[in-house]
Amino acid sequence: MTESKNDSPIDYANKIPKSFRAHRPKTIQFLARFLLKIFGWKIEGEIPKMKENENLVLIAAPHTSNWDGVFGFTAIIGLDAKISFFGKYTLFKQPLLGRFLVYMGGIPVDKNKPGSGLVKEAVANIEKLKGSLIAIAPEGTRSKTKQWRTGFLHIAEAVDAKIFTAAFDFDTKRIVLDKFFIPSGNVVRDLDALKVYYSKFSAKKPENY
Repeated sequence: MTESKNDSPIDYANKIPKSFRAHRPKTIQFLARFLLKIFGWKIEGEIPKMKENENLVLIAAPHTSNWDGVFGFTAIIGLDAKISFFGKYTLFKQPLLGRFLVYMGGIPVDKNKPGSGLVKEAVANIEKLKGSLIAIAPEGTRSKTKQWRTGFLHIAEAVDAKIFTAAFDFDTKRIVLDKFFIPSGNVVRDLDALKVYYSKFSAKKPENY
């Protein structure tokens, strides 16, 4: 029987630019890829070549469950992608989880501090962010929300980064690296366009989307 395109081996090496490689141990990469295969997940699409030290804001949705993070991190390790992301500072205080989050490129954020915010944290960590994928969930929460966060638009502008869409599709068990998103300058229009775009993908918990 001829192997279908969907069943063909995934070429992980060419799915992200070399400038975004984390150079993690091969055994860890292999284990992550093996876990994705065991659970029946595939990574489709690719991120085009980027300039050296150029940042890319990667927005991922629908984000409705902790499983998004599980499969998302597994895919990131399998792709050997170097990412940066912002997380609640209290999570980084937990011994094992905190170490893992730092290892994966996490940057703790204390939103209770005066003047804190993702954009300011991004600017403050600009040297650390150089040549990185900055991963952000535009919904900002796993719960159902009417208003998506605009932080990714402001961060992209602040660190002079392009925006790229990635999606979880639980019905077909796909993580999709799709395309660049070019902001129009109208925040409401941009968020509405992204909501329509992501509505074609199936969330783990559709009631939360």
